[in-house]
Amino acid sequence: MTFGAVTTDAHGAAATPSLPGESPLRPEPDATAGAPRATQLFGAAAPEPAQRKTSLYGGASGAEQPLPRVLLPVDESPIGSPKASSDKQPAYLRGPVSLPPELLAASRDSAQDAPGAKPANRASPIVWGLLVVGGVLLAGVLAYPAWRDRDANMPTAAVTAKDEAAALLRRDDEVTRATAIDSLKRLTVAHPKYVEARAELLVALSLRLGELQAEVEGLRLRAEQLQREMGTLEPDSLELVARAEELSEATRLGGPLKADLTRLRDEVDALAATLEPAPEVEPTPALVARVKARALHAAVRASPDALALAERLRNVESAPKVWSTLARAEYVLSSGSPPTSVEQSKKDLEALREADGTLLRAHVLGARMALRQEDKASARSLLDVVHALNPNHEVARKLLKQLEAHGSKP
Repeated sequence: MTFGAVTTDAHGAAATPSLPGESPLRPEPDATAGAPRATQLFGAAAPEPAQRKTSLYGGASGAEQPLPRVLLPVDESPIGSPKASSDKQPAYLRGPVSLPPELLAASRDSAQDAPGAKPANRASPIVWGLLVVGGVLLAGVLAYPAWRDRDANMPTAAVTAKDEAAALLRRDDEVTRATAIDSLKRLTVAHPKYVEARAELLVALSLRLGELQAEVEGLRLRAEQLQREMGTLEPDSLELVARAEELSEATRLGGPLKADLTRLRDEVDALAATLEPAPEVEPTPALVARVKARALHAAVRASPDALALAERLRNVESAPKVWSTLARAEYVLSSGSPPTSVEQSKKDLEALREADGTLLRAHVLGARMALRQEDKASARSLLDVVHALNPNHEVARKLLKQLEAHGSKP
Protein backbone atom coordinates (compact mmCIF):
# COMPACT_ATOMS: atom_id res chain seq x y z
CA MET A 1 0.00 0.00 0.00
CA THR A 2 1.32 3.36 -0.96
CA PHE A 3 1.81 5.98 1.87
CA GLY A 4 -1.22 8.26 2.00
CA ALA A 5 -3.46 5.91 0.08
CA VAL A 6 -6.98 5.04 1.31
CA THR A 7 -7.17 1.69 3.06
CA THR A 8 -9.72 -0.77 1.76
CA ASP A 9 -11.33 -3.75 3.30
CA ALA A 10 -11.21 -7.22 1.96
CA HIS A 11 -13.76 -6.41 -0.72
CA GLY A 12 -12.02 -3.31 -1.88
CA ALA A 13 -14.45 -0.77 -0.40
CA ALA A 14 -12.86 2.43 0.82
CA ALA A 15 -13.28 3.37 4.52
CA THR A 16 -15.16 6.64 5.23
CA PRO A 17 -12.88 9.28 6.74
CA SER A 18 -13.80 10.54 10.25
CA LEU A 19 -12.85 13.32 12.65
CA PRO A 20 -10.40 12.67 15.46
CA GLY A 21 -12.03 11.06 18.47
CA GLU A 22 -14.98 9.69 16.45
CA SER A 23 -15.55 6.11 15.43
CA PRO A 24 -15.30 5.48 11.70
CA LEU A 25 -18.60 4.89 9.99
CA ARG A 26 -18.83 1.47 8.39
CA PRO A 27 -20.15 1.46 4.88
CA GLU A 28 -23.31 -0.44 4.24
CA PRO A 29 -22.66 -3.81 2.54
CA ASP A 30 -23.22 -3.87 -1.17
CA ALA A 31 -25.74 -6.15 -2.74
CA THR A 32 -22.95 -7.82 -4.70
CA ALA A 33 -20.75 -8.41 -1.62
CA GLY A 34 -18.35 -11.29 -2.15
CA ALA A 35 -18.18 -10.82 -5.93
CA PRO A 36 -14.86 -9.62 -7.34
CA ARG A 37 -14.86 -6.06 -8.45
CA ALA A 38 -13.46 -6.43 -11.98
CA THR A 39 -14.63 -6.02 -15.50
CA GLN A 40 -15.05 -9.36 -17.15
CA LEU A 41 -14.78 -9.74 -20.86
CA PHE A 42 -17.68 -11.41 -22.57
CA GLY A 43 -16.90 -15.12 -22.78
CA ALA A 44 -13.53 -14.92 -21.03
CA ALA A 45 -12.62 -16.62 -17.80
CA ALA A 46 -12.87 -14.52 -14.65
CA PRO A 47 -9.49 -13.41 -13.45
CA GLU A 48 -8.47 -14.00 -9.89
CA PRO A 49 -8.65 -10.90 -7.64
CA ALA A 50 -5.39 -9.16 -7.13
CA GLN A 51 -3.84 -9.48 -3.70
CA ARG A 52 -2.71 -6.11 -2.36
CA LYS A 53 -0.08 -6.38 0.30
CA THR A 54 1.77 -3.86 2.32
CA SER A 55 5.49 -4.39 2.41
CA LEU A 56 7.53 -3.29 5.31
CA TYR A 57 10.33 -0.95 4.48
CA GLY A 58 13.46 -3.00 4.36
CA GLY A 59 11.62 -6.29 4.88
CA ALA A 60 11.74 -9.30 2.55
CA SER A 61 8.91 -9.66 0.16
CA GLY A 62 7.42 -12.99 -0.71
CA ALA A 63 4.07 -14.46 -1.64
CA GLU A 64 4.48 -17.34 0.74
CA GLN A 65 4.72 -15.20 3.88
CA PRO A 66 1.42 -13.30 4.65
CA LEU A 67 1.71 -10.04 6.48
CA PRO A 68 -0.42 -9.35 9.54
CA ARG A 69 -3.48 -7.18 8.93
CA VAL A 70 -4.26 -4.06 11.05
CA LEU A 71 -7.78 -4.23 12.50
CA LEU A 72 -9.46 -0.97 13.60
CA PRO A 73 -11.88 -1.02 16.55
CA VAL A 74 -15.45 -1.39 15.47
CA ASP A 75 -18.39 -0.27 17.60
CA GLU A 76 -20.40 -3.31 18.52
CA SER A 77 -23.47 -1.30 19.51
CA PRO A 78 -26.36 -1.77 17.16
CA ILE A 79 -27.21 1.11 14.90
CA GLY A 80 -30.05 3.21 16.30
CA SER A 81 -29.45 2.33 19.95
CA PRO A 82 -29.42 5.23 22.48
CA LYS A 83 -25.76 4.69 23.20
CA ALA A 84 -24.76 4.77 19.59
CA SER A 85 -26.92 7.79 18.82
CA SER A 86 -25.85 9.81 21.85
CA ASP A 87 -22.27 8.81 22.62
CA LYS A 88 -20.88 8.17 19.18
CA GLN A 89 -22.55 10.88 17.12
CA PRO A 90 -20.98 14.33 16.85
CA ALA A 91 -22.45 17.08 19.07
CA TYR A 92 -23.75 19.05 16.09
CA LEU A 93 -25.65 15.98 14.84
CA ARG A 94 -27.38 15.19 18.13
CA GLY A 95 -31.07 16.06 18.60
CA PRO A 96 -32.66 18.14 21.42
CA VAL A 97 -32.31 16.81 24.95
CA SER A 98 -35.49 16.56 27.10
CA LEU A 99 -34.95 17.11 30.84
CA PRO A 100 -37.27 15.81 33.61
CA PRO A 101 -39.92 18.29 34.89
CA GLU A 102 -38.16 18.54 38.27
CA LEU A 103 -34.95 19.77 36.65
CA LEU A 104 -36.88 22.20 34.43
CA ALA A 105 -38.68 23.73 37.47
CA ALA A 106 -35.46 23.97 39.45
CA SER A 107 -33.65 25.67 36.57
CA ARG A 108 -36.54 28.14 36.09
CA ASP A 109 -36.59 29.09 39.80
CA SER A 110 -32.85 29.56 39.90
CA ALA A 111 -33.03 31.77 36.82
CA GLN A 112 -35.71 33.98 38.42
CA ASP A 113 -33.79 34.26 41.68
CA ALA A 114 -30.56 35.18 39.96
CA PRO A 115 -29.50 38.86 40.28
CA GLY A 116 -30.58 40.93 37.31
CA ALA A 117 -32.92 38.24 35.99
CA LYS A 118 -35.96 39.47 34.07
CA PRO A 119 -39.39 38.62 35.51
CA ALA A 120 -41.24 35.76 33.98
CA ASN A 121 -44.00 36.41 31.48
CA ARG A 122 -46.61 35.00 33.85
CA ALA A 123 -46.10 37.98 36.23
CA SER A 124 -46.87 40.58 33.58
CA PRO A 125 -50.67 40.66 34.20
CA ILE A 126 -50.10 41.20 37.94
CA VAL A 127 -47.66 44.03 37.27
CA TRP A 128 -50.08 45.70 34.84
CA GLY A 129 -52.91 45.34 37.34
CA LEU A 130 -50.87 47.00 40.07
CA LEU A 131 -49.93 49.82 37.70
CA VAL A 132 -53.58 50.44 36.83
CA VAL A 133 -54.64 50.45 40.49
CA GLY A 134 -51.78 52.79 41.37
CA GLY A 135 -52.78 55.17 38.57
CA VAL A 136 -56.38 55.26 39.76
CA LEU A 137 -55.29 55.96 43.35
CA LEU A 138 -52.93 58.71 42.22
CA ALA A 139 -55.66 60.36 40.17
CA GLY A 140 -58.00 60.22 43.17
CA VAL A 141 -55.43 61.78 45.48
CA LEU A 142 -54.73 64.59 43.03
CA ALA A 143 -58.42 65.27 42.45
CA TYR A 144 -59.48 65.09 46.11
CA PRO A 145 -58.45 68.65 47.10
CA ALA A 146 -60.51 70.09 44.27
CA TRP A 147 -63.50 67.92 45.20
CA ARG A 148 -63.10 68.75 48.91
CA ASP A 149 -62.98 72.50 48.29
CA ARG A 150 -65.69 72.50 45.62
CA ASP A 151 -67.98 74.56 47.91
CA ALA A 152 -65.22 76.71 49.41
CA ASN A 153 -64.36 78.56 46.23
CA MET A 154 -66.93 81.33 46.53
CA PRO A 155 -67.23 84.41 44.33
CA THR A 156 -65.17 87.39 45.31
CA ALA A 157 -68.28 89.47 45.99
CA ALA A 158 -69.57 86.90 48.49
CA VAL A 159 -66.25 86.76 50.35
CA THR A 160 -66.10 90.56 50.47
CA ALA A 161 -69.66 90.79 51.83
CA LYS A 162 -68.83 88.26 54.55
CA ASP A 163 -65.67 90.14 55.58
CA GLU A 164 -67.54 93.45 55.75
CA ALA A 165 -70.23 91.94 57.95
CA ALA A 166 -67.59 90.47 60.28
CA ALA A 167 -65.94 93.88 60.56
CA LEU A 168 -69.27 95.46 61.54
CA LEU A 169 -69.58 93.03 64.45
CA ARG A 170 -66.53 94.60 66.10
CA ARG A 171 -68.52 97.80 66.76
CA ASP A 172 -70.82 95.68 68.95
CA ASP A 173 -73.81 98.02 68.97
CA GLU A 174 -77.32 96.84 68.27
CA VAL A 175 -77.95 98.85 65.09
CA THR A 176 -74.68 97.88 63.40
CA ARG A 177 -75.15 94.24 64.43
CA ALA A 178 -78.63 94.20 62.92
CA THR A 179 -77.16 95.48 59.62
CA ALA A 180 -74.54 92.72 59.67
CA ILE A 181 -77.18 90.07 60.43
CA ASP A 182 -79.35 91.17 57.50
CA SER A 183 -76.34 91.09 55.15
CA LEU A 184 -75.30 87.64 56.32
CA LYS A 185 -78.83 86.26 55.97
CA ARG A 186 -79.00 87.42 52.35
CA LEU A 187 -75.58 85.92 51.74
CA THR A 188 -76.53 82.53 53.17
CA VAL A 189 -79.67 82.48 51.04
CA ALA A 190 -77.66 83.23 47.89
CA HIS A 191 -74.91 80.76 48.84
CA PRO A 192 -76.39 78.03 51.06
CA LYS A 193 -73.11 76.04 51.13
CA TYR A 194 -70.98 78.98 52.25
CA VAL A 195 -69.94 77.66 55.67
CA GLU A 196 -68.06 80.77 56.75
CA ALA A 197 -71.09 83.00 56.10
CA ARG A 198 -73.37 80.75 58.15
CA ALA A 199 -70.80 80.66 60.93
CA GLU A 200 -70.56 84.48 61.05
CA LEU A 201 -74.34 84.67 61.14
CA LEU A 202 -74.40 82.31 64.11
CA VAL A 203 -71.76 84.43 65.86
CA ALA A 204 -73.77 87.61 65.35
CA LEU A 205 -77.00 86.02 66.58
CA SER A 206 -75.23 84.50 69.58
CA LEU A 207 -73.83 87.90 70.56
CA ARG A 208 -77.32 89.33 70.36
CA LEU A 209 -78.65 86.41 72.39
CA GLY A 210 -76.04 86.98 75.10
CA GLU A 211 -77.02 90.64 75.42
CA LEU A 212 -80.72 89.83 75.50
CA GLN A 213 -80.22 87.23 78.20
CA ALA A 214 -78.19 89.72 80.25
CA GLU A 215 -80.94 92.33 79.88
CA VAL A 216 -83.70 89.95 80.92
CA GLU A 217 -81.61 88.75 83.84
CA GLY A 218 -80.94 92.35 84.89
CA LEU A 219 -84.65 93.12 84.92
CA ARG A 220 -85.32 90.00 86.98
CA LEU A 221 -82.66 90.90 89.53
CA ARG A 222 -83.94 94.47 89.71
CA ALA A 223 -87.48 93.29 90.27
CA GLU A 224 -86.35 91.03 93.12
CA GLN A 225 -84.43 93.90 94.71
CA LEU A 226 -87.43 96.22 94.44
CA GLN A 227 -89.67 93.69 96.11
CA ARG A 228 -87.24 93.32 98.99
CA GLU A 229 -87.06 97.09 99.44
CA MET A 230 -90.83 97.48 99.31
CA GLY A 231 -91.15 95.04 102.18
CA THR A 232 -89.15 97.34 104.41
CA LEU A 233 -91.00 100.59 103.60
CA GLU A 234 -94.08 102.16 105.18
CA PRO A 235 -97.34 101.32 103.44
CA ASP A 236 -98.23 104.83 102.29
CA SER A 237 -94.74 106.27 101.91
CA LEU A 238 -93.53 107.96 98.76
CA GLU A 239 -90.59 105.58 98.54
CA LEU A 240 -92.98 102.67 98.40
CA VAL A 241 -94.94 104.32 95.61
CA ALA A 242 -91.78 104.98 93.62
CA ARG A 243 -90.58 101.42 94.07
CA ALA A 244 -93.96 100.10 92.96
CA GLU A 245 -93.89 102.20 89.79
CA GLU A 246 -90.38 101.01 88.97
CA LEU A 247 -91.36 97.40 89.55
CA SER A 248 -94.31 97.84 87.21
CA GLU A 249 -92.03 99.27 84.53
CA ALA A 250 -89.60 96.36 84.86
CA THR A 251 -92.42 93.89 84.55
CA ARG A 252 -93.78 95.73 81.49
CA LEU A 253 -90.38 95.66 79.77
CA GLY A 254 -89.64 92.11 80.75
CA GLY A 255 -92.65 90.62 78.96
CA PRO A 256 -91.67 91.50 75.37
CA LEU A 257 -88.01 90.83 76.08
CA LYS A 258 -88.79 87.30 77.24
CA ALA A 259 -90.78 86.66 74.05
CA ASP A 260 -87.91 87.95 71.93
CA LEU A 261 -85.51 85.82 73.91
CA THR A 262 -87.52 82.65 73.29
CA ARG A 263 -87.79 83.35 69.56
CA LEU A 264 -84.10 84.16 69.23
CA ARG A 265 -83.08 81.04 71.12
CA ASP A 266 -85.03 78.86 68.72
CA GLU A 267 -83.48 80.58 65.71
CA VAL A 268 -79.95 80.31 67.07
CA ASP A 269 -80.32 76.66 68.05
CA ALA A 270 -81.66 75.74 64.62
CA LEU A 271 -78.77 77.51 62.89
CA ALA A 272 -76.23 75.88 65.20
CA ALA A 273 -77.62 72.45 64.33
CA THR A 274 -76.68 72.99 60.67
CA LEU A 275 -73.03 73.51 61.63
CA GLU A 276 -72.64 70.51 63.92
CA PRO A 277 -72.30 67.73 61.30
CA ALA A 278 -68.85 68.85 60.21
CA PRO A 279 -67.01 66.90 57.49
CA GLU A 280 -63.90 64.92 58.37
CA VAL A 281 -61.69 67.19 56.30
CA GLU A 282 -62.38 70.80 55.29
CA PRO A 283 -60.38 73.94 54.52
CA THR A 284 -58.79 75.65 57.50
CA PRO A 285 -60.80 78.93 57.26
CA ALA A 286 -64.07 77.00 57.23
CA LEU A 287 -62.93 74.84 60.13
CA VAL A 288 -61.98 77.83 62.29
CA ALA A 289 -65.23 79.65 61.47
CA ARG A 290 -67.29 76.57 62.31
CA VAL A 291 -65.55 75.96 65.66
CA LYS A 292 -65.78 79.67 66.55
CA ALA A 293 -69.51 79.80 65.96
CA ARG A 294 -70.21 76.58 67.84
CA ALA A 295 -68.04 77.62 70.81
CA LEU A 296 -69.71 81.01 71.15
CA HIS A 297 -73.18 79.53 70.83
CA ALA A 298 -72.44 76.88 73.47
CA ALA A 299 -71.01 79.53 75.81
CA VAL A 300 -74.06 81.78 75.57
CA ARG A 301 -76.39 78.81 76.07
CA ALA A 302 -74.23 77.52 78.98
CA SER A 303 -73.94 74.12 77.34
CA PRO A 304 -71.94 71.36 79.07
CA ASP A 305 -69.45 71.21 76.18
CA ALA A 306 -68.86 74.98 76.11
CA LEU A 307 -65.44 74.89 77.78
CA ALA A 308 -64.29 71.98 75.59
CA LEU A 309 -65.29 73.88 72.44
CA ALA A 310 -63.58 77.03 73.72
CA GLU A 311 -60.38 75.06 74.28
CA ARG A 312 -60.60 73.55 70.81
CA LEU A 313 -61.08 77.03 69.38
CA ARG A 314 -58.01 78.24 71.24
CA ASN A 315 -55.98 75.49 69.56
CA VAL A 316 -57.03 76.35 66.01
CA GLU A 317 -57.27 80.15 66.04
CA SER A 318 -54.32 82.49 65.78
CA ALA A 319 -53.07 84.94 68.39
CA PRO A 320 -54.27 86.87 70.32
CA LYS A 321 -56.97 84.17 70.74
CA VAL A 322 -59.84 86.64 70.50
CA TRP A 323 -62.88 84.44 70.17
CA SER A 324 -61.83 81.67 72.54
CA THR A 325 -61.32 84.29 75.27
CA LEU A 326 -64.71 85.87 74.55
CA ALA A 327 -66.37 82.44 74.56
CA ARG A 328 -64.96 81.65 78.00
CA ALA A 329 -66.15 85.01 79.34
CA GLU A 330 -69.65 84.51 77.93
CA TYR A 331 -69.83 81.09 79.56
CA VAL A 332 -68.72 82.46 82.93
CA LEU A 333 -71.46 85.11 82.85
CA SER A 334 -74.18 82.79 81.52
CA SER A 335 -73.55 79.81 83.77
CA GLY A 336 -73.08 81.54 87.12
CA SER A 337 -69.51 80.30 87.52
CA PRO A 338 -67.74 80.53 90.89
CA PRO A 339 -65.69 83.61 91.82
CA THR A 340 -62.39 81.92 90.96
CA SER A 341 -63.53 81.36 87.37
CA VAL A 342 -64.74 84.95 87.18
CA GLU A 343 -61.39 86.25 88.34
CA GLN A 344 -59.47 84.15 85.82
CA SER A 345 -61.73 85.26 83.01
CA LYS A 346 -61.22 88.91 84.03
CA LYS A 347 -57.47 88.49 83.68
CA ASP A 348 -57.84 86.89 80.25
CA LEU A 349 -60.05 89.78 79.09
CA GLU A 350 -57.55 92.30 80.38
CA ALA A 351 -54.77 90.67 78.37
CA LEU A 352 -57.01 90.67 75.31
CA ARG A 353 -57.79 94.36 75.69
CA GLU A 354 -54.09 95.12 75.86
CA ALA A 355 -53.56 93.20 72.61
CA ASP A 356 -56.63 94.65 70.84
CA GLY A 357 -57.88 97.87 72.39
CA THR A 358 -60.65 98.47 69.82
CA LEU A 359 -62.49 95.21 70.50
CA LEU A 360 -65.51 96.65 72.30
CA ARG A 361 -66.96 93.28 73.31
CA ALA A 362 -63.98 92.63 75.58
CA HIS A 363 -64.66 95.93 77.40
CA VAL A 364 -68.38 95.20 77.86
CA LEU A 365 -67.80 91.68 79.23
CA GLY A 366 -65.12 93.01 81.57
CA ALA A 367 -67.52 95.65 82.88
CA ARG A 368 -70.23 93.04 83.53
CA MET A 369 -67.78 90.90 85.50
CA ALA A 370 -66.66 93.90 87.51
CA LEU A 371 -70.26 94.67 88.40
CA ARG A 372 -70.76 91.06 89.50
CA GLN A 373 -67.80 91.47 91.82
CA GLU A 374 -69.15 94.82 93.09
CA ASP A 375 -66.18 96.64 91.50
CA LYS A 376 -68.08 99.72 90.33
CA ALA A 377 -64.98 101.81 89.61
CA SER A 378 -63.53 99.26 87.17
CA ALA A 379 -66.92 98.76 85.53
CA ARG A 380 -67.44 102.52 85.05
CA SER A 381 -63.95 102.92 83.56
CA LEU A 382 -64.50 100.17 80.99
CA LEU A 383 -67.97 101.41 80.04
CA ASP A 384 -66.66 104.94 79.57
CA VAL A 385 -64.14 103.61 77.04
CA VAL A 386 -66.91 101.82 75.15
CA HIS A 387 -69.10 104.92 75.10
CA ALA A 388 -66.18 107.03 73.85
CA LEU A 389 -65.36 104.61 71.02
CA ASN A 390 -68.98 104.04 70.02
CA PRO A 391 -71.61 106.45 71.39
CA ASN A 392 -74.35 104.29 69.82
CA HIS A 393 -73.56 101.30 72.02
CA GLU A 394 -76.91 100.70 73.79
CA VAL A 395 -75.70 98.09 76.28
CA ALA A 396 -72.93 100.37 77.55
CA ARG A 397 -75.36 103.26 77.91
CA LYS A 398 -77.89 101.14 79.84
CA LEU A 399 -75.23 99.72 82.15
CA LEU A 400 -73.91 103.19 82.90
CA LYS A 401 -77.42 104.40 83.70
CA GLN A 402 -78.06 101.37 85.88
CA LEU A 403 -74.74 101.85 87.64
CA GLU A 404 -75.51 105.47 88.44
CA ALA A 405 -79.06 104.83 89.61
CA HIS A 406 -78.89 101.55 91.52
CA GLY A 407 -75.59 99.75 91.12
CA SER A 408 -77.36 96.37 90.75
CA LYS A 409 -75.69 93.34 89.27
CA PRO A 410 -76.08 92.75 85.53
